[in-house]
Amino acid sequence: MPRRDAVISLCSIASGSKGNAYWIEGGGTTILVDAGVSLRQLTRRAEEIERDIDAIDHLFITHEHGDHIKGLTRLLAKHRPVVWATRGTLKALRGKLPDGAKVRMMNGNVEQAGAFEVHAVPVSHDAADPVAYRFGLNGSSAAVLTDSGEWSTQMVEALAGANLLVCEANHDPAMLARGPYPYYLKQRVASPRGHLSNDQGAGFAVEAVKRGATSVLLGHLSETNNAPSLALEVFLAAMEEEGQHVDLEVANQERPGPWLVTRPALDTTGS
Repeated sequence: MPRRDAVISLCSIASGSKGNAYWIEGGGTTILVDAGVSLRQLTRRAEEIERDIDAIDHLFITHEHGDHIKGLTRLLAKHRPVVWATRGTLKALRGKLPDGAKVRMMNGNVEQAGAFEVHAVPVSHDAADPVAYRFGLNGSSAAVLTDSGEWSTQMVEALAGANLLVCEANHDPAMLARGPYPYYLKQRVASPRGHLSNDQGAGFAVEAVKRGATSVLLGHLSETNNAPSLALEVFLAAMEEEGQHVDLEVANQERPGPWLVTRPALDTTGS
């Protein structure tokens, strides 16, 4: 029989340059990754996916940039999830965490957050101590990888086996080059400490699918330097070239969804 206790559901609340947040649930535990839109938006969008903001047990922050923490202070002032972040990120968040907030530090170990085992994986971004996260639940897992200028073998080993993957597809290099951003910002976005392009993200996603990913959500798309159809085209072409097949979806900046759900593992322990 399928193991229902291994099912993980993941939904984008917001994804893009204006704000990021991802809802993850399973095993009776609810997690929010980043709080990059206002509390009002977090609350409204949770309602749109038929969820309650009060249900959030744990909040994991990837890094301290505004599009990932905009709603953090007000969320913690009104609600009381346990906040997790790396040492450098927590230091950068001083003054933004209200008195009485329940704070835990990711220190390189696999941490237990309710039903989930959580692994923080360093990424290459111009922030204090940025990470991606992998959330494991009884043999299933989901990973959130955005805001990294490049990916490495170490990141593949740590993240690419996740069943569900949020993978950055920030920009198309040609659109970025001819777009309206000032030169210094174009350089930042395209640098090894900036953001993954469509091609870079697709390369990582191929590795993830080879290792068992069944659903990939393209995230953190730039409204100025990318288009959902273009990003999907690049990812699909990369998959076809490697003979891989996967469910591909694109997260949206202005509305929540879609839901990704792991396929229950088979229970081999008995009848």
